[in-house]
Amino acid sequence: MENNENRSNLQKFFGVVLEKLVYILAIGAAAAVAAALITVFLIPPKYSSVAKFYVNNNKASSSQSEVSQQDINASQSLAETSIVYIRNSGKLIQAVIDEADSDLTVAQVKKMITTGTYSGTEFFYVSVSASTPEEALTLAEAFDKVIPEKIPETVMGAVLKSADDPRLPVDQDSPNLAVNAVIGAVLGIVAAIVIFFLRVALDNTVYTEEDLEDIAEHPVIGVIPTIAGTADTAAKKKRKEEA
Repeated sequence: MENNENRSNLQKFFGVVLEKLVYILAIGAAAAVAAALITVFLIPPKYSSVAKFYVNNNKASSSQSEVSQQDINASQSLAETSIVYIRNSGKLIQAVIDEADSDLTVAQVKKMITTGTYSGTEFFYVSVSASTPEEALTLAEAFDKVIPEKIPETVMGAVLKSADDPRLPVDQDSPNLAVNAVIGAVLGIVAAIVIFFLRVALDNTVYTEEDLEDIAEHPVIGVIPTIAGTADTAAKKKRKEEA
């Protein structure tokens, strides 16, 4: 019994989808267009420029012998420590702001940067996200100059070098127009399906004998036919038959 009910619900669901397919697709397309317009006109673009660094310890940098695994591990640890210092040092961020001759605050710059290490290496990076390519590059270049100078003053044993010059970003990182349009289309289609299905599921009107049987759980034993026409038409027809 339960399996039959589940099968009936699935049939009803797919029936609604097929019946309203054109409307569902139209709503999905409209949602995709709306998402694209919001992306283009309401969400500001973001551009990123990256400063990359290499770090090792004093022992490894000064030794003429082969670098040991212990030295590599120490350098990787220094890279992690350097990242923590960059993200939490207002003094270093302020030095970057001064170098870039920017009007931004320390708090604003902290929100604009993303840091990380390249897994299993002694390299780490600082990525700067800004509303214009020029601003992103200017701040990244400031980090590229300030970090090798300032971090060794605080992080003992660290020797830092710039691994690659920051570059002017050409393409924006976000928002992604295509991805947002697809997400909008999917959400529009799902919302349309849910709305149409709920309208059918919550509709208690009896349209067919099958609907009545489902409600009453008894077979239909008789049907009152629909009488076409008005009462006057029926009376005239009766008089003609009697004549």
